[in-house]
Amino acid sequence: MPVFMHSLLSWLRAIAFAIVAGVLPLPAQAQATATQDADEAELLQSFDRVDAWHFPVDYSVAYNNQDVIVTRELVAQPAPAGKLCYIRFDLLQGEGDYAFGFKPQQGALPAATQWGVYVHKRGTVLNQARSVLKMNVIYFFVDGPKSDSVATDICVRKQAANTQQAGHGYNAPQWSDLVVRARLVHGWPMATQ
Repeated sequence: MPVFMHSLLSWLRAIAFAIVAGVLPLPAQAQATATQDADEAELLQSFDRVDAWHFPVDYSVAYNNQDVIVTRELVAQPAPAGKLCYIRFDLLQGEGDYAFGFKPQQGALPAATQWGVYVHKRGTVLNQARSVLKMNVIYFFVDGPKSDSVATDICVRKQAANTQQAGHGYNAPQWSDLVVRARLVHGWPMATQ
């Protein structure tokens, strides 16, 4: 191997190691996205640390495909230092017959960590209309409350908001009671960066 190539490879390895080790900062665009997020900024007023994790959802169902009815409980590994404060549903694309969020309950709060999606095939063999659901589910973990009462209130208030983004828009006729566990991905999703 020529000396030039050997030096170039060594240099690239050093940069890769520095990024993985956290010596070099993340790209400016990724940092800007996280610091510009309104929910994170609001939570930082009540907590010393806010840690974002995410899970991508991407389903496209045509007439000949299976419907998607699934309930998930997500796990962060290794476990974050803080407690789960808020789960946000960022819809990227919704088309056709779909639903997502916490299971509707009569007079009771939904399970704090279990949410579901429903994507239903439409049309006929000759007219195959597609249903699409693409979104990112963002988990906000918090640590270091600046005031116990305010910190508890903000988490409850944000999750109880009557919006799809807070998970309160599920209107499908079916819900899967079989809970599938999956792993969260640390950090912000690439789609929002």
